Amino acid sequence: MSNINITLGVLSLIFLITILVLAVSWRRLRNKLGLVVRQQTEIDHFLDLFSRSLRSNDELSDSMHQAAKHIAELIMAEAVCIYRLENNSLFVSGVSGRYPLSQLTINMDPETSPDFYKQILREEDIAVGEGFIGRTASRRSSILLPNARHDEHLSEFPMERLPEQVMAVPVFRGEELSGVICAVGSTAWGRFDMDKLAQLQFAASQVRLIQDLEDSYKVRSAQERLNQELGFARKLQASLLPEAMPDWGNFSVYARTGSAKEVNGDFYDFVKIDDDRLLIVMGDACGKGVPACLLASMTRSFIRAAADHFTTLEALLREVNRNLYRDTDAERFVTLGCCLLDKKHGIMEYARAGHTELIYFIRDHIRRIFPDGTGLGILPDEFATFDTLSLQMPPGMSLLLYSDGITEALDYNSEEFGIDRLADEFENRCRARMSAEEVLDGLMDVVSDFEPEQHDDRTAILIRSSC
Repeated sequence: MSNINITLGVLSLIFLITILVLAVSWRRLRNKLGLVVRQQTEIDHFLDLFSRSLRSNDELSDSMHQAAKHIAELIMAEAVCIYRLENNSLFVSGVSGRYPLSQLTINMDPETSPDFYKQILREEDIAVGEGFIGRTASRRSSILLPNARHDEHLSEFPMERLPEQVMAVPVFRGEELSGVICAVGSTAWGRFDMDKLAQLQFAASQVRLIQDLEDSYKVRSAQERLNQELGFARKLQASLLPEAMPDWGNFSVYARTGSAKEVNGDFYDFVKIDDDRLLIVMGDACGKGVPACLLASMTRSFIRAAADHFTTLEALLREVNRNLYRDTDAERFVTLGCCLLDKKHGIMEYARAGHTELIYFIRDHIRRIFPDGTGLGILPDEFATFDTLSLQMPPGMSLLLYSDGITEALDYNSEEFGIDRLADEFENRCRARMSAEEVLDGLMDVVSDFEPEQHDDRTAILIRSSC
């Protein structure tokens, strides 16, 4: 009987221990589940704050300030400052309250408005390893100072100005340091302890999430601005190119252009001087993309303004050069080729300003001419030179104007397409009695085959005297 009682006692004890273990396990699981739920709630709250800051401010300037405010409320801190790491320096990206741990604010009147603290802290720039915040970043570990006024970690600040307690935690993006969060408080608000430090460490992961979201939105906003600029530039470039080719007596004019970027610096224009004379210009503004397009637009405007009181090609080029030299910097210039067609006398006058050679086909032969001429906007008027040449254009004669994106096209061996190859291709097509469109399309195709990855803008104009 006694053996049975002992057995029952042991079983009861095992049962009670099992129940106790299960209860403790269940409590731990419930606490862990509560922590997960609480953390998820915090994440949701952070994301809600971030999304509302985006709706209210396109520049994202308030999102980190809102995050700092939320952290201060979460851990019952008097002030919180969020630093972001850029180029090995820490900059303030978010502030809540009167944050004193800065050489810029430590001696400020405690009654100064929090907004003024925020404004002053925008100028904060801390190198990693320097000062309390810089050392926290360098150590890459959290720190809790429950008695901050007597702690050597804050020795760079006057003791009487220090807050009672301080916590600082690093913010990581993977293994990479991306910032620091610092909280200061008074014991009257509640004590900073390891639980509060753990909360601040968890908040750091949310700050990192907001940093990532900020970066994504900034990239998107930058891309949207770029798309707007490109849209504007495309419209601007379209305005630089005539809608139709001119019908000018016995002269026929055709053009082709292709951009290396979304927009380019090549342009051409047809300007009527009088009933008999038509000015054809081809220009190449240095650079690529939007800046080159804007420079091309400026040059075109100067040309049209000068054409209103046209006297000679040389005078026109000098006026445009003066304007560009005055209104652009030394690194901005334009090359230009100009053909003045006189349909009454069948004459073409040519001038160049640093542009490519003119190639023409006459009586089954190729000729090349290149009068002297300085690129526009490079030299002042007294040093610039612009020579001109005149040619009689008999029936069947063809002229080719082109930009250096054609002759300087490179193959896989870095060999240039070159003027000789262009002249040969032009001659062959003219000898074959191809139409002007076929000549231009064929030339552009052969250059594209030569340089599959286009590096510069390509433009060509063909002027042909009818038979």
